[in-house]
Amino acid sequence: MRVYVETYGCAANQGDASIAEGVLEGRGHEIVGKMEDADVLVLFTCIVIDRTEQRMLHRMKVFGESGKRVVVAGCMASAMPDTAKNVLPDAALLPPESIQHISDIVEGREVEFHRTDKSMLPMAVGRKVNIPISDGCLYNCSYCITKKARGNLTSYSEDGIVNTARNAIENGCMEVRLTSQDTAAYGMDSGDSLASVVNNICKIDGNFRVRIGMMHPLSLRKRMDEVIDSLSCEKVYKFVHLPLQSGSDDILEKMRRGYTVGEFAYMVEELREKIPGIAIATDAIVAFPTETDEQFEETCDAVKKIRPDVINITRFSPRPGTDAKKMDGRIDTKTAKERSRKMTEIASRISLEKNLKYVGRTCSVFITERKGEWMVGKTENYKPVFVRDGKPGDSTEVGITGATETHLIANPVS
Repeated sequence: MRVYVETYGCAANQGDASIAEGVLEGRGHEIVGKMEDADVLVLFTCIVIDRTEQRMLHRMKVFGESGKRVVVAGCMASAMPDTAKNVLPDAALLPPESIQHISDIVEGREVEFHRTDKSMLPMAVGRKVNIPISDGCLYNCSYCITKKARGNLTSYSEDGIVNTARNAIENGCMEVRLTSQDTAAYGMDSGDSLASVVNNICKIDGNFRVRIGMMHPLSLRKRMDEVIDSLSCEKVYKFVHLPLQSGSDDILEKMRRGYTVGEFAYMVEELREKIPGIAIATDAIVAFPTETDEQFEETCDAVKKIRPDVINITRFSPRPGTDAKKMDGRIDTKTAKERSRKMTEIASRISLEKNLKYVGRTCSVFITERKGEWMVGKTENYKPVFVRDGKPGDSTEVGITGATETHLIANPVS
């Protein structure tokens, strides 16, 4: 059959979609790029906030109007199956832990879902590949629906992960992205080691780099030495995605994050000391229930002090089945929008100021793709660089001539 796959959301969801495509192709199905060319439509859904959920519901309606068989995969399939069925009663649902059954579902077979080791499944490969190293989480943040969708921590086998990376690299992958809801927690349930996985991937012959995905501060605190060991590998980008979420200790407690702002700042300081030049990305949720003006300002102050390279800002969105949805003290929409606007201005200013400091420097850049007339690569700390010359796979010295809040502009050093 011809199958169209459309994917939204995080790197874990994108990794699941690549596995689904690999499984389908292994069973003789064809992946097509247009809905109209397909016999079956597969939608990998994201429901992390209400706005994304509404977009998913719209896309489901569009899929349904096609008259073709539809498979709803991703987090909605596991966390909000009734919602999906209300929109598309005839759709097949495929939860994240059972992605190996995608071919059975596409072929119309009845299956009994069960969890599998995703590292043992085939995966479609491109220049960049998101490899799930685990699913689920050790913690229980009060606002998070992903825990409901993906469950408790399940780490996948080191051999499987390394073999998946090897196959991807041998087939042209240049950026191996190790993905999870919490990469620092990898192996806490199985006794395996993130550093061992990363070190063994880095031993693979080939021209590639490794990006380690998001990690929870609590896991980083327990595994700081191991994470630093992983980041120290030559082929690993010196980059960490470490969500802060709030600069108020009181709000962090209501979020059930398990750390204080001071502890978070100390972890960032230690990373910067042990991995010079490391880039830090973080997340912030504004307008969490009961958040006062003063507590919002605490978050602004924390961001100004920590000065992450990248800050992802989200307005609080009550998610079904979470404790935060039941909380009193909901912040009105006008206030939430204003806080989001102010935080975005702060984040943009910090990102631009940090990037402008690269102007005039010479940096090593690993080029992975072309965008229009530009070649695009990454610095050693994962900052995007646009340069006129080069080709994918080149490691080249460039002189930084300009900067925006999102990327650097460069010329090759002759």
